[in-house]
Amino acid sequence: MKRFLVLIFCLVTFPVAASHIVGGEFELQYAPIASDAFRYKLNLIIYFDEINGLQDNKLQDKIITARIFRYADNAFIRDVSIPFIYDSLVKYTQPKCTISQLKTSKMFYSTYITLDSKTFSHPDGYYIIWERCCRNYTIANISSTNPQIDPSGAAGQTFYLKFPPVMMNGKQFINSTPHLFPPLSDYACVDLPYYADFAGTDEDGDSLAYTMVTPFSTHTTDAYPPLNPAPYPEVKWRNPFNVSNVVNGHPTLHISNKGLLTVTPSRPVGLFVFAVRCEEFRNGIKIGEARRDFQMLVVDCPIPYPPEITGKKLTDATYTYKKNMTVSFANTVSDADRCIEIQVYDKDATEAADNYQENISLKVIPLGFNKNVSDILPVPSTALLTKTDSTTTFRICFDECPYIEGPFTVGIIAYDDACALPLQDTLKVLVNIVPPANHNARYVTADITKTVNEGSPVQKWLIKAVDEDGDHMTQTIIPGIGVDLASAGITVTPLGQQGDTLYSELAWDPRCNVYDFTNRTSFDIKLQVEDDDKCGFSHPDFLPVNLTIVLPGNHKPTIFSPELTNSDPAIDTVNIERKINQSLVFHVNGNDIDNDKLVLTGTGKGFSLADYGITFPGATDYGNVSSLFTWNIRCDNVNLDAKDKFTFVFLVADNENKCRFRYSDTLVVNVTVIPPDNTAPELKVASTNPELVLTADNAMNVTLGQEIDLSLTGIDFDTSPEADLLQIKLVSATGNVAPQGYSFTAAEGRGTAQGTFIWKPECDIFTNGVYKNDYIFRFILSDNRCFNEKGDTVDVNISIKDILRDDTEFLPPNFISPNGDSKNDFFAMMKRDAITGDLVNILPLDNCSGHFEGIVIFNRWGREVFTSASREFRWYAPSEASGVYYYVIKYSDKEYKGIINVSYWEGQSQTQR
Repeated sequence: MKRFLVLIFCLVTFPVAASHIVGGEFELQYAPIASDAFRYKLNLIIYFDEINGLQDNKLQDKIITARIFRYADNAFIRDVSIPFIYDSLVKYTQPKCTISQLKTSKMFYSTYITLDSKTFSHPDGYYIIWERCCRNYTIANISSTNPQIDPSGAAGQTFYLKFPPVMMNGKQFINSTPHLFPPLSDYACVDLPYYADFAGTDEDGDSLAYTMVTPFSTHTTDAYPPLNPAPYPEVKWRNPFNVSNVVNGHPTLHISNKGLLTVTPSRPVGLFVFAVRCEEFRNGIKIGEARRDFQMLVVDCPIPYPPEITGKKLTDATYTYKKNMTVSFANTVSDADRCIEIQVYDKDATEAADNYQENISLKVIPLGFNKNVSDILPVPSTALLTKTDSTTTFRICFDECPYIEGPFTVGIIAYDDACALPLQDTLKVLVNIVPPANHNARYVTADITKTVNEGSPVQKWLIKAVDEDGDHMTQTIIPGIGVDLASAGITVTPLGQQGDTLYSELAWDPRCNVYDFTNRTSFDIKLQVEDDDKCGFSHPDFLPVNLTIVLPGNHKPTIFSPELTNSDPAIDTVNIERKINQSLVFHVNGNDIDNDKLVLTGTGKGFSLADYGITFPGATDYGNVSSLFTWNIRCDNVNLDAKDKFTFVFLVADNENKCRFRYSDTLVVNVTVIPPDNTAPELKVASTNPELVLTADNAMNVTLGQEIDLSLTGIDFDTSPEADLLQIKLVSATGNVAPQGYSFTAAEGRGTAQGTFIWKPECDIFTNGVYKNDYIFRFILSDNRCFNEKGDTVDVNISIKDILRDDTEFLPPNFISPNGDSKNDFFAMMKRDAITGDLVNILPLDNCSGHFEGIVIFNRWGREVFTSASREFRWYAPSEASGVYYYVIKYSDKEYKGIINVSYWEGQSQTQR
């Protein structure tokens, strides 16, 4: 029993690569919310074959994982989990036509995702895919075998959608992909026409174009193949089928550019897979692509007879018009006589296979124009034909006003109830209706063209339009492009209609001190009159009006700078350069020969003058104006790192002339600010320890134990606008051994600066048995002159060596006579200086490699008789017998050994050695 349960579990959970896929597609719809402007709704639609598919596949595909790639380089972007929402059966156009071989359900998956602007902004866009196996094994036109039996012939489906970036040219690019593709709900019958609307809709109004393409298969025949990037394998067509012959037919399966599928299939019958590519265009540029796979069932059906529609005029005895009919009606024909009669016959009503009855219905469509023409159909527009009455008639009547002016054509279509799709027949009727007689409204006032001088009295014209029928007339004013009637002093006042005449008054006030003519002096207008004729056809008449005002003369003011333009007003742009710490001073003058009131102003382009300490008060006066520009360019008001180019715009305007024309002249001054002059400061170093000499190239030799004292002095020679602030810094200290224990007092001062370096090195500077170190200390002196800082650098080279211990001439004495005669009375490491006569110590000097630790003296039996740790020891051999003694002088790194002869014999003349 346990083994059986495990087997059941495996069957339920193991992915099944089984026959079930009919087709489907992706949709990506823009769905923003307040907190997420880049939210989209991602839908996946799978059409499931309920006849050939395994229901286990429905249970497994409850959540699918799709994958997004970048189109330009097929780079992986992200995975998206899409949960199952619902499934529903695809309904037949005519439920009575249901057959057992065709039953399809629609499985709908959906989720919300955010396409963030940082990730999804490549101009070439992105694509999303999902791969699933397998298609039906019974498909006739492609190879689609059971992968467990013949994996080489198996076929899956790659669902594919390409979409544009969410940002384009720095702005959010909003787009929803095409959606709401209707499924094929019906089967097709051999030798019978089949048609279906396979078009989608686009919420953005983008253009959609449809083509038949070879369906995609999958990379492997696994139930869930790996989600790999493009390219994708295509299905293998069976002979003689291909993308141009998806279904054998006359014609074969075809889709129009608008998405209408048509085919009249021939044998063989069976399931036929096809794919449609829907390309999305905006402003003529392709932005996306959706692929939709589906399958068509072709079966043998009883061959029905289509309905037959014929027509006749009311005065005709028989129905003689087939396919095409022309009819004309004068405007004197009554409503009851403005009709035609049509007859519909269907032979199926006489057939036992159709139970001796057939339902037929009528539909009317406009041909070549866009109007609702359904009002010409009779009520009812359906009928049931029977064996005894297989023909029915309808009367089609037209209104006295045609849908459009002139002849128009309508298509009257008769439908039956054949399976799987209704058969039809069409009668095209060309209708010419003469509308009721009407005289068009027209102007009797002549065209108006008038030029007047400014200040003339108000101009008035009486406008008259007539309509001989006495119809109500409507007048419309159509200003020319950019014409504002109110601001130009132009009015049109309606005076009403009296009988067949419509009156109005056109008035124009050409005073420039009341109305503004500064932007326009000519005004074109059209008056349009239209009557309310019965059929509402538009035949307007127009009255052109052209008005021109002549304004008084006025001279433009001029602007110049005596210093920058040499008083030449023709120069409108000046380019100059100034350094920080310099001043820029010049006058700007304005002149008007009409002696009008002038206003002189100056502004910075993109900045405020006050922000940079600039003064330009401007001026207002009659005829002549002048103002002084002053800028003391300093570090505290200019930051060259942020801005070094400044554009100043100076404007003189004559804005109080009678007609309020704003005449003006402009002077542009472009100033480039560069760094100030700067003399580099100097840094000097000196040794303040008289024992140590600093050479001309700043080198110093030091013996351990000597203190290094350096004085650093910085001097700056700039004094304007003030002395620079100096700083002395120790920026690096390097050597074969890192220096330690030194001190440096940093220095700062305006004009001068003083620093001190002190170091008394100890033995710890020596490592690894090396007792000579070389160091480089780098000192930098810098000033703070803005945007042109300069400085001086000094490297001090210091060589430090250990104290030299030279014991080559070290000969301790070897005889003492401690008899109290003050000669050779004691043993010590001393000798008399040949010059001063003073006793000096002859022990080798202590250094970092070794130092004196003490002396021990032994008698000839090895007994210690004296010991001392002092370099200044003295041994007087108290109470010791004459004889030979032995000594050991100990250093930390070596020993010196020797003998001492002790003798108390008075008068002995041996020399102490």
